[in-house]
Amino acid sequence: MKAFIVLSMAVAIASCAAVDSKKEKRGLWEVNDYHHGFDDHHVVDVHHKEIITKNVHVPYPVEVEKHVPYPVNVPYPVEVVKKVPVVVEKNVPVYVEKKVAVHVDRPVPYPVEVKVPVVHKEYVEVPKPYAVHVEKPVPVYVKKPVYIEKHVPVTVHIKEVHQKKHWGLF
Repeated sequence: MKAFIVLSMAVAIASCAAVDSKKEKRGLWEVNDYHHGFDDHHVVDVHHKEIITKNVHVPYPVEVEKHVPYPVNVPYPVEVVKKVPVVVEKNVPVYVEKKVAVHVDRPVPYPVEVKVPVVHKEYVEVPKPYAVHVEKPVPVYVKKPVYIEKHVPVTVHIKEVHQKKHWGLF
């Protein structure tokens, strides 16, 4: 970013120096200007400059003229040649509040008699308390850990250590 700023400042200073100098130098477009394939050989004077300075007091009054093509008068009645009767209907909705009595059923709670057939029960004498045998195992908690020895075959690899010879240095 700094390089871009420095480069743009250098280009700006060089362009100002080129404008202020009195010598006529060749521009970039005049070097090797062979007009490749173009038949136009018109020369345009790019270096022509004219500076016009004017002293203007700011702010200064400006008069604005507005031209109206026709004068506007107060509206006046215009007589119609053909007199046709025209009926203008305006349908305006009007809301009229009207109370209408509506019957609402309000049920009153009362006993409902429904006959249900009931089968007569037979009572059987059972000695109480009646002994029932239920086989249910009771969990027993052991406070000591129990070790179970089991033979598991294990293979052991023995790594052989080889000494490297360092060409007789050590």
